[in-house]
Amino acid sequence: SKFLVADEVGLGKTLVARGVVARALEHLQDEVERVDVIYICSNAAIAAQNVNRLNVSGQKGFAIASRLTLLPMHVHRLAENRINFVSFTPGTTFDMKSRGGRVEERALIYKMLCGAEWDVGSGLLNMLQASVRNRGNWLSWIRNWDPKIDEDLTQAFRVDLNDDEAFTERLGNSCECFREYRHNVPWDQSNERYALVGELRHRLAQTCLHALEPNLVILDEFQRFKDLLDGDDDAAQLARSLFDYPGVRTLLLSATPYKMLSLDHEQNDDHYPDFIRTLEFLFDQDSEAIEGVRRNIQLYRSGIFTLADGGETTIDVVRDRLQNSLLQIMCRTERVGMTQRLDAMMIEPPRKAALHPDDLDHAATADRAARAVGAREPIEYWKSSPYLLNFLKNYELRRRIDAVVDAPPDELLETLRQGDG
Repeated sequence: SKFLVADEVGLGKTLVARGVVARALEHLQDEVERVDVIYICSNAAIAAQNVNRLNVSGQKGFAIASRLTLLPMHVHRLAENRINFVSFTPGTTFDMKSRGGRVEERALIYKMLCGAEWDVGSGLLNMLQASVRNRGNWLSWIRNWDPKIDEDLTQAFRVDLNDDEAFTERLGNSCECFREYRHNVPWDQSNERYALVGELRHRLAQTCLHALEPNLVILDEFQRFKDLLDGDDDAAQLARSLFDYPGVRTLLLSATPYKMLSLDHEQNDDHYPDFIRTLEFLFDQDSEAIEGVRRNIQLYRSGIFTLADGGETTIDVVRDRLQNSLLQIMCRTERVGMTQRLDAMMIEPPRKAALHPDDLDHAATADRAARAVGAREPIEYWKSSPYLLNFLKNYELRRRIDAVVDAPPDELLETLRQGDG
């Protein structure tokens, strides 16, 4: 259910992902009511750049670029669409180290919890003001911002909190402390306050994950956030909720999935443990498969030292066995300039283009039309496109034809009449 495309930079990993999205939609169109594609990348700019490339459906409203904690405002759109593309960045979605988050997140949390049984009036309002120095700006968010918030998620969020009596007691005590501040809330950076805000954001993110129904998760340049794959912190746990969703498929994209060479002084940056760590994720912690790769790597290494003694046959067998194991979970294509045969692991099938009499008729028609309007020889255009005069746009020949369309010369009219086939 997991696969790594590790093609060299510039060889089209995003286009591969687009093909995978297309195949997923084709496979699932009759099996599920809604297809959710989750795209995780290092920043929002990359997500915005790749949205159109991955939108094989061509439909509007395909992409929802958002923090996970803001999903309650977008759930209704998810339900309305046949296909959804939801993009997240790990730094804002999974990592809650910036515990205060954005003002929009805290205002949303307040609106979702306002009126809950343990809400102690203005205490919650004052506590969630957090880093907003200007009281008027914070109150403006609360009074004037009116997002459409999903009722089911709101209820699920409240239930999750109410099920944890220890946390709700902590939250209630904190709200009680902040209730006394009516106008100017102190610039308070206390650990407890921001620990509670961070916990609220984390719990909301967990609740929002249940609103997603991921069918395909794409991690672009995943080596930037490998800790999500096997870490044990809150961020990794959130991410694994996506990776472990029943039936989900995960596609990793990275030109440099692990470091190929480590120097003596780089003891903490060894490529081999990093490689094995990636395998563990791709093989779903299948210890037998991972141990098989380890064993074959060791046999291959040993075989290299015996080549001078005629060990070519043995090492060929080990190489093929190792290659077959790894191709189940990963592939890599590199540029041809660095290979002896210049084939880059690719096969170029021969394709013969048959020339038919109609093709020559089209060439003659294009040639006569070009002469009729004073354009240059169109043979190179003809090589590139069928029905040349129909499809040629913004080139000299077409511009000259368009220029005389209101009063075409007789030679052009006669050419077009003869070329109507």
